[in-house]
Amino acid sequence: MLQRAGSKVLAPLTGRLRINVGKRRPVGTDAKSRQIFKATLGLAMRSGLGVLLASAFMTQSSDPQKLWAAFPEWYILGGVSFVAVSCVIATGRNVGATLCQVFQQKLGIALAFAFNALLFYNFQPRLFHSQSEVDAALADGTLLRVTQSFSGEPYMVNNRDFCTVLPFMMGFNALILTLPFASGTRKFAMVNNLFFALTVVSPNDYKDPTRLKAANNTMYQSETIVWNLCIYMCLGLIGVTLSFVVAWIPYPLFAIRNLQAETLAASETIAELLRLMVDAYCFKKKHVDQMHFLRVKLQRKFELATAKKDAMSSLLQDAWWEQCIGLASVLHFKKTVVKPYITLYASLLNSLKAMSQAMRLERYDRLHRSFILELQPDICAVQVHAMALLQEISHHVHAGHTQFHLEHAEALERHVDHLLARFHATQTALYTKMHATPGDVEGTMPLHLFVFALESLAGAMLEFPEMLRLKNHNTTTRIHHFVLRSLQSFVDPAQYTLGKLQIACKVWVALLLASFASVYVFGFASTTATTIAYIMGNQIGGSFGISLLRAVGVVAGVIVPSIALFFICAYGGEHRALVVALRDIFLFLWTTMSMYVKWKGGLDAYAGLVSAFIAAGILLPDDMCPAPGSLTSYANIAQMTLGVLLIVSVELLLWPSSAFILVRKNVQKHLALVQGAFTILFEHSLKSEGAMDPATLDEMRVIVQTTVPSLLAEQEVLRKEAMFEPRLWRLAFSQRRYDKVIETCEQLLVHTMILYKVVLWFQHQRPQDVAKRMSTSSSSVTEDSVVLTSPREAWTFSTSDVGAAIHDTFDTLHVLFGSQFWYADVDQAALFSQMKEAFRGADSDRNGVLDSSDVKGLLLRIFEQSGAVPLDALDQYVADFMDIVDPTKSGSVSFPAFMQALENGLLLEVELQSKAPPLKRLDSIQVVVDASPLLTPSSCEVLPPMDIEILGGVSHAYDILDVETCSLLDATTAMRHSFASWVLEARRFQGLPMEELLLLNSLISGVSGIATNLALLEETTVQP
Repeated sequence: MLQRAGSKVLAPLTGRLRINVGKRRPVGTDAKSRQIFKATLGLAMRSGLGVLLASAFMTQSSDPQKLWAAFPEWYILGGVSFVAVSCVIATGRNVGATLCQVFQQKLGIALAFAFNALLFYNFQPRLFHSQSEVDAALADGTLLRVTQSFSGEPYMVNNRDFCTVLPFMMGFNALILTLPFASGTRKFAMVNNLFFALTVVSPNDYKDPTRLKAANNTMYQSETIVWNLCIYMCLGLIGVTLSFVVAWIPYPLFAIRNLQAETLAASETIAELLRLMVDAYCFKKKHVDQMHFLRVKLQRKFELATAKKDAMSSLLQDAWWEQCIGLASVLHFKKTVVKPYITLYASLLNSLKAMSQAMRLERYDRLHRSFILELQPDICAVQVHAMALLQEISHHVHAGHTQFHLEHAEALERHVDHLLARFHATQTALYTKMHATPGDVEGTMPLHLFVFALESLAGAMLEFPEMLRLKNHNTTTRIHHFVLRSLQSFVDPAQYTLGKLQIACKVWVALLLASFASVYVFGFASTTATTIAYIMGNQIGGSFGISLLRAVGVVAGVIVPSIALFFICAYGGEHRALVVALRDIFLFLWTTMSMYVKWKGGLDAYAGLVSAFIAAGILLPDDMCPAPGSLTSYANIAQMTLGVLLIVSVELLLWPSSAFILVRKNVQKHLALVQGAFTILFEHSLKSEGAMDPATLDEMRVIVQTTVPSLLAEQEVLRKEAMFEPRLWRLAFSQRRYDKVIETCEQLLVHTMILYKVVLWFQHQRPQDVAKRMSTSSSSVTEDSVVLTSPREAWTFSTSDVGAAIHDTFDTLHVLFGSQFWYADVDQAALFSQMKEAFRGADSDRNGVLDSSDVKGLLLRIFEQSGAVPLDALDQYVADFMDIVDPTKSGSVSFPAFMQALENGLLLEVELQSKAPPLKRLDSIQVVVDASPLLTPSSCEVLPPMDIEILGGVSHAYDILDVETCSLLDATTAMRHSFASWVLEARRFQGLPMEELLLLNSLISGVSGIATNLALLEETTVQP
């Protein structure tokens, strides 16, 4: 039990050692990997089982008038393997994910069927009744005989029918591309639309493309064609239904069960992280950077905790689909309770990250030990009660309670209040007794951040029941709102951005070109066009990445299964049952292997998926054993490759934008949002003494919790896609550098989140608690010593200085990631960064221009570095410098003019006469401003060093770009020191309430972290 003595001296803690056995932690690496292998293999085998079930629909009929046993004799479109293809693509990791794919694909197939059924019911492709009609059509251009085709066999094209159907087909594609449909719906709608239109519009016989359709055959009439389209739609529906069935065999894979397992373990994850950090911060005597294993362990724990948060968010979407079919009540799941719990988990994780930052900033100065010895019991008490409260919340959440009372809440709130009061009293006593210096106050800033993060963690749990109570739990109302939001999205202008319309236009143009190629080169085969519909890359990097992986999957899914099918048919002979058995065994094994690659994840996952559904089409042809000389398999490769080339070519010609450029633009957007958040959360908060209106605070919440994290996720995707881009004239893509950039951007978000949580916490403090703590804090001091001076005036210089430095660094990074440096090498970027730093160092008043006083200070620093102390004539040197760098005679030098002078070779030299010591005689010192590159580049002869020495002087060149410090970090250090001095001045630490001290110290720590990460990001951009 934690006890505190009545005096100010902390009573020694006593305890007993208890040896127990906890959770098993195997050292062997096969424990988890074997479990992952079994789970992944199980998913892959389910896909293989689904394809086997789909192959049953390929059973051919013994009736010579009927091709397939499962379909009527009037079905002539073929493509029955679409059942297996749909099954492979729709398979998900669980019932919910599969159901999502089933819905999207069914909707896409249904949209394509409805449109084409209406089109071909009202439009009958022309049928020729006699050879004379054919000859007349060939003569007037209605019919075109294509003799140069990929198959080598001539076929006919009805230009009039094709030109009639083409506008409707492409209009449907344009509508699908423009409207905000899901990706699966969009792909299957276009794939089926292209197959329907290009197949039906063909004037050739479906079984023998070298002959025209027979006009007296009723199967080619509009009504029969519509029924054929209906059958083909059913093929896709059967396939997705099979994928849903195998999600239940041999046992169901419920996303709800997986989500419940993750949420049950969430409290343990938070408790483990909190225990590690409290122990490391309160009981260790070394800096966290000196404890290698602890640092690595914490980093790994945070990675796993973040992965758990992402997994729970993903499973929550899948669980929603399972809830739609009534599984929520069966599995005792309530989404409206679990979703806020996941939000709570994310908030607690952010608080733990803030505590981790405090540990990294801690330097264990002389007051740290005294603080910790006094606060250890209170911190441990808050930790214990916080974890007990989290366990209680977890129990209510998994029981599905929407309203509940937390028994541990009162105890936790009491211990938090006691911790803050004790912290304030201890701080006042130590600062007074130890005669604290500004350096001591700076040393306690990480402790303030740590205590704030701990209080924020407790506060988030205390507010959870009220947040849950205000949430709408009525299912009918929520369904109504969901349907309304879904319908409103179709008329929401935010869904129709310029970028999305450009992508739709590029894909549409590629589909148009592919349609012409399908008709006039590949005999109405839709593979080229459907390949584009499946890929639909948003940028060149995406197309190259998907195209490369698709090419790997196509080669694997075509070559090997084609060879296997050849040998099976060759040696199976007339034994039809043997051929089917061997084919199905190979199909199951190949699908299982391919889908294992897909479910394993990684860069080759898409190749595994492509290999699986391509192999299904190869091994399940309309003819069980194609002719040995058939080019069908290789035609697939040619058509798919052409589709890839078309979409890449269109993206190169229409609004070209590579993933490499997009990732740099993404960083620019990220920095702009962080800069805006910094302006409001730090600068505005200080000016308004912590007050902020709810609308602005809500805007900041959207930025730090939604917008910036989504940009970071997109940034990671773009980085992977940029690896596949051909570099051509550009430098090689530095994966190491951009890994560091993404890591630094993530840290910027962490520090920005700290600022947001600090400001949010300060807004929601209870007035009675504030009054109570203020009275507690000030009760031990006299009224005369309480000085409640507003920090606005005292902080004017210091905050404006660091604010200007941070904004200037943001602007510099915006330029470095902008179009000016897209194709620049690191030396050019480093030169620009050095110029900016040199200009910052010379600009003493931070107004963005150099005046004569700034130039004078710059020249004085040159003399200091040269060992000379000028006594006069400095104004003349300033005038000479301004004449060269300021050709407009404006009296000030902007950064562009300063940069232009340096680019032209501006060189400053201090010439020291050797006849006398430079520090004693000023008249022996001369400053030479070498302006020859600026004024007369070819007329000035530069003397070699030997000639200068003969003339009696020693010349020392000074490079203005040789800066020794970082102005941003210097400004941050000055701000911290200024704040520390302000706290100690007139013993303000006694009169300021603890809430305000935590606010200011945490803001300073967060801004220091932002400044450090900005400096690191600027350094990273100039590294190879």
